[in-house]
Amino acid sequence: MSIKTTKDIKVIYLQKAYYPKTGTYQGWTGKLRVVAGDPFHDDYANWDEQGQAVEHEYGDINLKDGK
Repeated sequence: MSIKTTKDIKVIYLQKAYYPKTGTYQGWTGKLRVVAGDPFHDDYANWDEQGQAVEHEYGDINLKDGK
């Protein structure tokens, strides 16, 4: 099963975001295939605990369907 954002962008890697300064896991971080079939345009993005986009326009993720 693959996860896509609400803007139909494929998430090819997703994990809990780790913040070394505080030593905590908060939200999610992932790698996105921005241009279908072209890994040279992959980008990284962050989402909060509920899957809402954090400072990017790639869309939100639905954690209930993807997990």
